[in-house]
Amino acid sequence: MGSKITVRSIVAVIVSASAAALLAGYVGLLVGRTYEKNGQCCGLARSTNLVLSIREVAGFVEFHSEMDQDRWIVYKIFPGVTNGYFVDVGSADGVRESNTKTLEDLGWRGVCVDPFPTNMENRTCTMFKEVVDGVGGHKVRFRAAGVLGGVEDMLGRGKKNERVKQAEAVELTTTTLGNILARAKAPNFIDYISLDIEGGELDALRGFPFSKYKVGAFTIEHNWEEPKRSQIKALLQNEGYRWIRSVAQDDYYQSHDDQMHH
Repeated sequence: MGSKITVRSIVAVIVSASAAALLAGYVGLLVGRTYEKNGQCCGLARSTNLVLSIREVAGFVEFHSEMDQDRWIVYKIFPGVTNGYFVDVGSADGVRESNTKTLEDLGWRGVCVDPFPTNMENRTCTMFKEVVDGVGGHKVRFRAAGVLGGVEDMLGRGKKNERVKQAEAVELTTTTLGNILARAKAPNFIDYISLDIEGGELDALRGFPFSKYKVGAFTIEHNWEEPKRSQIKALLQNEGYRWIRSVAQDDYYQSHDDQMHH
């Protein structure tokens, strides 16, 4: 009887040890993948990257952006900031592929702009269900195609998408970023602006009062469309911002002023 108990005990210990080893291996794999992603995104020091990767795998922070825009802002541009201000133009779904949900979870506040927002129940940003242009008060036809939706005349290659073609065209009146920020009583320093409005990014920037507001960083969708992409780059460089990197269809910009204040 005693030998059977001993064998069972040994087997139980072996099984427990194996399970622990498998779990540790799995966690190690997750940490490794996150570590690699942080390295590619943000060029973090090894020790910092390891700590942040472990915290992320442990569930202390969750990122939502499609191409790590939020990770870049949180880890590289404004590490440790919990009182930042963002402007999310083309916010679409409030969680899935959101560039600002994580910022909000960390204590940031800001503005979300989208004529047809979804999944915003647990968001705290000030919501403007409007369409942005360089000049307010224009009547435009807007294709309500979810994340692919945009002003019909600005869609560019997006017009060829079947989902866009079949989407309802709604007449809307434009506003400007300057008008929205004034109504939102936004601070003069905006930490981060996400601009993703399917071809309307250049026009939106033309309606941004650079003399009144300073911005820490931008991520701007370009969809490889020229000359819009080059014109956006020239406009921002002229206003004191430098191109940092390109990730798929987005360009990242940062202020030339290294002393960015809140």
